[in-house]
Parts: sequence; C-alpha cells; structure tokens
Amino acid sequence: MSTSEEPNVKPVITEKQARRINAPARSMIISMIVMVALLVPILLLSPQLTNTRNYFDPKVDIDSIAYHASTEAGYPVIAPEPAGWRYNFARWTTNQADKISYWNAGLLTDHQQYVEITQAKDVNPTWVANKTNNATPQAEHEVAGVRWDERVYTDKDDKKTTYWVGEVKKNTVILSGDASRETFVAAAQAVVDYANNPTRTVAPSPSGTSGIQ
Repeated sequence: MSTSEEPNVKPVITEKQARRINAPARSMIISMIVMVALLVPILLLSPQLTNTRNYFDPKVDIDSIAYHASTEAGYPVIAPEPAGWRYNFARWTTNQADKISYWNAGLLTDHQQYVEITQAKDVNPTWVANKTNNATPQAEHEVAGVRWDERVYTDKDDKKTTYWVGEVKKNTVILSGDASRETFVAAAQAVVDYANNPTRTVAPSPSGTSGIQ
C-alpha cells in the first residue's frame, strides 16, 4: 500500500458518548411536546380566537346588560330579540379616544345568520366611516319608516360585509354582518319596533353582569 494513501478508518464512539450527543435533541423534542400541550388548551379557550359570528353564548344576560348599558348611556339601548334569534355578545363601550360611547351586540338568527347592532348618539361621519370600514353607500332601503343606507365592504380575501346605517330615535344605528337581505330587513324592523317600545329598562334581578367596558 502506498504511504500516500490513508486508511479508511470509521470513528467509533462509546454508548455513553452517544447518549451525551443525543441528549440535547431528546430534550428539545420533549420541551416542544410540553409547550404544545400547554398552548393547545389556552388557544382553544381564548375568546379572542373564537369566531363570535357562529356560536350562541347562553351566558349572555341580555336583560341585565341592556339595562346597565341604558343607565350608562342615558337612553334605552336597542336590544330586540326576534323569535328564534339569540345574542352571542352584548356590551357598552366607553372611554374612547373620540369621546363617543356606543352599544354593541351580536345576534344569531334561527337560520344561523349573523347580524351585529352598533348604536351611538351624537356621532360624526368619521365615526360612521370607521365603523363601516370606509365602505361607500350603494343603495337605500326604507324599513319601518327609517331610511337605511346600505354599504358593502370587501376585504383582501374577497369576503363581503354588509352595513345598514340608519337614524333611529336620534341615535345612529349600524347593522352589520354577512346575512341575507331578508335578514337585514327583519333586523331593521326589529330595531325600530324595539326603539318605539323598549322593554329592557326595568332593573332585572341582580346577576353581576353589566357588560360595561
């Protein structure tokens, strides 16, 4: 054999050395498994990641929340509940930078369509534009003696959100969602009917739920 050729020698490590080499990889895998196990329940329970448009939350005490919100607002907030429809959230939001407090509630219809109500007093065009994603009016509808301006916003994923903007009892009301036109008509009718005869203005039995944010 030529002296310039080196023998093909395979490195040999002991079992103890092999365990030391593999230990960091095993520790990393175990750490990742533990991390995932801890994160999954948090992600499942996180309200921020829950789609409020497609579930019914039976814990929404609409009587109590609407009463406390009306007390804060100084006028009856609009909280209709057509037959078969249910609330999945309701809240009164205050302490805003623009000084405009507002009522906000989501309704799930009996056909699993979603309509959201936003109500405020003494608003300005900028506030309305912000609440409707700067969508421009496309049509007008007359429902229950109120003129509603229809606006449609399309996001980057081509998903459309419809807005109906109207003046009800000197309050600006915005209906929004991806429901059918018939559902918007029903919601608009329910809003006006309730505004003409608000029923959640008597203090309910104590529940500890005010919905004030």
